[in-house]
Amino acid sequence: MTDPLDLLIAEHNVALAALERLEQAALALRRGDAAQAHLATLAEVHLLLTGPVRRHNEKEEIALFPELGPDAPLAPFLEEHQTLWRLEQELGQAITAPQPDRAARLALDIVDLLRAHIHRENEALFPLARERLGTAGLVRVAARLASAG
Repeated sequence: MTDPLDLLIAEHNVALAALERLEQAALALRRGDAAQAHLATLAEVHLLLTGPVRRHNEKEEIALFPELGPDAPLAPFLEEHQTLWRLEQELGQAITAPQPDRAARLALDIVDLLRAHIHRENEALFPLARERLGTAGLVRVAARLASAG
C-alpha cells in the first residue's frame, strides 16, 4: 500500500509550488508591472487551484476526514476549504473582468490561506491521523482515495 498521507503531502507540495507562482505574479501586479503576462499566470494557477487542488481537498473530505471520526478537530479545515473555494471563484471573476488590483489582492489572500492550511495539515492533522488510524485505518483511507479518483 502506498501511504495515503504521503500522497496527500506530495499533492501539497505541488500546490505550494503553484502558490509561489501565484504570489510572484500578484506582487508584480501590485508593483504596477504590465498586467497581461501576470494575469495569464494567475489564470494558469487558478486552473490548478480549481482543478487538482480542489479535487485534493474534496478527497480529504471524502477519504480522510470520515475515518478520523466525529471528535476530530476538522471544523477549521472544512471552513478553510469553503473559504478557499469562495476566493477561487472571486479570483476567476477578477481575472476575467480583468481587475488586476482585485486579482492581486485575492491571489495574495489565497496564498496566505492555503500556505497556512497546508502547514497545519502537514504538521498537525496528518500526524494526528497517522496516530489515530494506524495501519488498518490508513489502508481504509487509501482505498477511499483510490475510489475517489
